[in-house]
Amino acid sequence: MTIVDTHCHIGLHKYEPVESLIFHMDQSGVSNAVFIQYMGNTDNTYVIESMESHSGRFRGTMIVENSDDGTKIREWAKKGIGGIRLPVDHRAGCPDPMAQWRTASELGLVVSAPCSPKALLGEAFTEVVETFPELQIVIEHLAGVGKNASPPYAEYKEVMKLSEKPALTIKLPGFGEFCELPHPFEDIPPFADMALEAFGPNRMMWGSDYPPASSREGYDNALKLPLDYFSSLSEEERSWIFGRTAMQVWGFDA
Repeated sequence: MTIVDTHCHIGLHKYEPVESLIFHMDQSGVSNAVFIQYMGNTDNTYVIESMESHSGRFRGTMIVENSDDGTKIREWAKKGIGGIRLPVDHRAGCPDPMAQWRTASELGLVVSAPCSPKALLGEAFTEVVETFPELQIVIEHLAGVGKNASPPYAEYKEVMKLSEKPALTIKLPGFGEFCELPHPFEDIPPFADMALEAFGPNRMMWGSDYPPASSREGYDNALKLPLDYFSSLSEEERSWIFGRTAMQVWGFDA
């Protein structure tokens, strides 16, 4: 089974260089990964350099200045970045507030979307998905549900109804994001099961959140626990969650 990590950060001034990520990927049997630019950094040069240094192994997302009208997005895209990170309620500080969403749609970029349940249910995101129904948007961190949600998870159930939008997919993180530390976790809320039921395996993709995951359960456990958790699924279903969905959405070679 090909395993793809769809949510990892690299950097020279924050987090760790790409070589650190590669070490963990190799130790855990992860074939490919998507660089998710960290918030506040609009210089995407290192993402491009790391992609070029390891041809075919990585895809990347950019972040641009809030004032950008799409010009910078086009420049970074020409250099090889196929995705952009936009919060679900994002609006650009230019005459066209939807300019960055519009440019992403025109260029066929993948949007990796930081979010919270409240923001996903808000008017701003509703406008986005209605205006750009074919835009590939990947909902980060299991919709940002975190550790504070409590049964019966009414808000999260409403968020899961977004699966009715066919261009939306969702990221399955390491369980340390929504379980109380330390690992091994005593209680695992049903968020992963709820997302799987709503989106199906071919619209769910795993992402480690490295290196923040290192301060929770660690990279290897961020993969092993979800793999074990879904051990009752068929091999094909697991292959979608842990690799094939990402390969399809992010354009990795089969």
